[in-house]
Amino acid sequence: MKSILKVLALGACVTLGSASAMAHDVDRDGWHHQEWGHHHVLKVGLWGDQFYADDLTERALMAEQTIDSMNSHHLDFTLYAGDSKNGHSECTDQVIGQDLMDRFNSLNTPTVYSLGDNEWTDCHRTNNGSYNPLERLAYLRSVFFTSYKSQGPHPIRLMRQGKPGQPYSENSRFIRNGVEFVALNVPGSNNNLVATAKECTHKSNRTQADCDAATAEYRARNAADLAWMKAAFDEARQKHLAGIAIVIQADIYAPFELADGGYQDNFLQQLNADNGYTDFFNTLVEETHNFDGQVLLIHGDSHYFRIDKAMYEADGTLTRNFTRVEVFGNTDNSWVEMTVDPRTKNVFSFEPVILQ
Repeated sequence: MKSILKVLALGACVTLGSASAMAHDVDRDGWHHQEWGHHHVLKVGLWGDQFYADDLTERALMAEQTIDSMNSHHLDFTLYAGDSKNGHSECTDQVIGQDLMDRFNSLNTPTVYSLGDNEWTDCHRTNNGSYNPLERLAYLRSVFFTSYKSQGPHPIRLMRQGKPGQPYSENSRFIRNGVEFVALNVPGSNNNLVATAKECTHKSNRTQADCDAATAEYRARNAADLAWMKAAFDEARQKHLAGIAIVIQADIYAPFELADGGYQDNFLQQLNADNGYTDFFNTLVEETHNFDGQVLLIHGDSHYFRIDKAMYEADGTLTRNFTRVEVFGNTDNSWVEMTVDPRTKNVFSFEPVILQ
């Protein structure tokens, strides 16, 4: 595994493969008409968890370099896996709102945005400004998810789970090239589930009432996330799609190493009621096992680029139709170019674009 990751870091091209919720869409017919044929090969940019530099000039230069690079690659769209600032800076309207909007609008291609913990879940921290995370989440919904369109100057149409600007409007999906793309609000920091007293007050002035409200938010959104994911898989099965790609922010596997028995002995053992990702992962496993196409999970959070087969069967063999890719992050502003071709066995292939 280490040798494979080393090759990836050098820029080698890699190919890997082998409930109901109300969906809101102003014009379903218009959305379906935009489904591209199975013979169009997509180029998709994967990025997130980036531009963490404290120096504003350095941060702006990094963002400009990444955006210029993606613009030069003639992408069909990009998927942004959340976190547009570091975890120790304030969650101001400018930083989590207009600054990120300006980056999206600088791209020549549409962007589908999945929210990260640094934009709302962690904003209660004193060094983040002691904001109310639920207020920050409502703000983000009012800025980025007020229409049935993606981000960017040339947006694509999306289905949204909630009415624009309202709860769960950030959950979206669309079909292109025989593949379904799904964005879910599954952020880091335990998915906003406050499981212990320490989690409640660590680096924070939160009260118990604040933490109870956070947990209530998690439970409601978690149910909505699961319903949206199930609906996406149902649609993919009904349409006999070649694959489904799900983008979230959280590294649901952290901090566990999955090799040499780590998946069964460590990761699976801590999937309990205090883990904010237990329901998500168990549902993902069930839906993947009942889908004939390829399943891809895209995320950020741990700031370590990797592509692997992060799901196993009960007998210890790989779940062959599941792949996980984590984007670059932190002070590394590189990104991943994904090729989507449903005519190929593995559907998804990846090439890291390494920037200085």
